[in-house]
Amino acid sequence: MSNIKGLFILALGLLLASCSAPAPQIQLDGFWIVQPPSVARGTAGYGTIKNTGKEADTLLNVSSDIGFVMMHKTDLVNGMGRMIHMSKMVIAPASELVFEPMSYHLMFSKMADRIHQEGEKATLTFEFEKSGIISVEVPIKP
Repeated sequence: MSNIKGLFILALGLLLASCSAPAPQIQLDGFWIVQPPSVARGTAGYGTIKNTGKEADTLLNVSSDIGFVMMHKTDLVNGMGRMIHMSKMVIAPASELVFEPMSYHLMFSKMADRIHQEGEKATLTFEFEKSGIISVEVPIKP
């Protein structure tokens, strides 16, 4: 009987420890997509990912209902900007990852033939290693 009681107490302790373990707390803030010119089939997207938790999380992928999405970083070399593909991005605890012009950004390509107009919305789906899938509707703006 005492072995069962000991195992029960151990299991309860492990369960409580896992419930109180630090975890990332991901928030998506201010995302938007640049309205592409009528002849373009690509554009950029911007916004902020905040991790208000106590554990890092990794952004593994971003997808959208309006086209193919890649994560990029603009790097200046000898005064020339070049885009570097980022296969994943770590968001440290109590920090944020800002997607903005001439920095980290979302690059859309292979967009539908239909022209996306100002005021329309698109769905962005973010896949995180620990926080899972988070989808958000974002506006298209000039």
